[in-house]
Amino acid sequence: MDICTVKSSMNRYSAIAFNHHSTGIKNLGELFVEESILTERLHAIKNELKAKGIMYLSTCNRVEFIFSSLGQFTKGEANKLLNTLHPEWSKGKVERFSKSALIFNGEDAVKHVFRVASSLDSLVVGEREIITQIRNAYEWSQKQNLTDDFIRILMRKTIEVAKKVYTDTKIAERPVSVMSLACRKLQDWRVSSHSRVIMIGAGQTADVLVKYLSKHGFTKFVIFNRTLKHAKELAAKYNVEAYALKELETYKGGFDILITCVNSSKPIVNKELFNKLRNGEKTMKTIVDLGIPFNVDKKVLGLDNVQYVTTASVEAIAKENLEGRKSEMNAANQIIDSGLEEFYKDIQGRKIELAMSEVPQQVHKLREQAISTIFSKEISAMSPDSKEVLEKVVDYLEKKYISIPMQLAKEILLNPEIYS
Repeated sequence: MDICTVKSSMNRYSAIAFNHHSTGIKNLGELFVEESILTERLHAIKNELKAKGIMYLSTCNRVEFIFSSLGQFTKGEANKLLNTLHPEWSKGKVERFSKSALIFNGEDAVKHVFRVASSLDSLVVGEREIITQIRNAYEWSQKQNLTDDFIRILMRKTIEVAKKVYTDTKIAERPVSVMSLACRKLQDWRVSSHSRVIMIGAGQTADVLVKYLSKHGFTKFVIFNRTLKHAKELAAKYNVEAYALKELETYKGGFDILITCVNSSKPIVNKELFNKLRNGEKTMKTIVDLGIPFNVDKKVLGLDNVQYVTTASVEAIAKENLEGRKSEMNAANQIIDSGLEEFYKDIQGRKIELAMSEVPQQVHKLREQAISTIFSKEISAMSPDSKEVLEKVVDYLEKKYISIPMQLAKEILLNPEIYS
């Protein structure tokens, strides 16, 4: 199939991305928007960029906006996006972040989304968590009435392609993630499994970390979260304690490891709170900060008897991991290219469905006209049993006739050489 035809069919899609490569992990946190106003800001972006649909993805190493739109995006759209996302930013700050924006259109946008879901663009190539993060991001965006049908079919194909990459290549062999690399640092430091662990956050990342540490013998967890219900749900899985985040200020149980993994525009743990939690203990304290932006104030990291790991500090390990997986990149890219070809057909099929969406109503209208007007005299003269048989025949023909033109149109479009 002509690559120009493929690109033309995918012009519906665009993406504006900020990731660890282009923007830097330390700067990504500045893009964060409080959950209470995030939906409103995203709807404003959707309107400002005249998009039909938008999906928002935020992880520890990327913030992305995936669009269904009738136009092609440029740096101008990146500026509009940033001005709408952060109206409080100065012109200079908007320009600085706009320069780091990666902009994809058409086939390039679809391929980028496939690569992200397949972890080829992740900080840690081969990490499996990204596929769940993308699925959750789509479901959240859908619930906020941000997406459209074209984003739906893109996500369906994206998950399918990513699963195939993980299944048919060794890209995820001996799987690792930012979380597991952080846990590896705990092993390097020989942190005791008897350590008391304070977990701030109760989302997917927290769940993965508690599960990982539990497998290595850790049992003394206390979970804090803004929504107590979510904290209790996670705590129930491991039979541990759970509290609302506001109760962290008065917690007196002490800790050896402090793990944070929540979205917050300001640090949750400052020097004063950290010293309260430390409760006068002089022993070594370990901090794992995987928050967006960083959840622990930098002043805490500089204190005596504090060792820490953040998303930024695992980058060196991640680069070593990439070297070990380069041999599988070609195989993964071939699967992605095949997925693009298949997705072209999905889009064409969906376009036909939309174009012919009125066919069922038109066929039904003809049926009603035939029964009530054109052949009304003949039908009124029929016996009740004959009318019942006729009704069944007409119902059957209506259903079958509706599908025939749609199937034929798809076949002609996707296999034009047969009908040339």
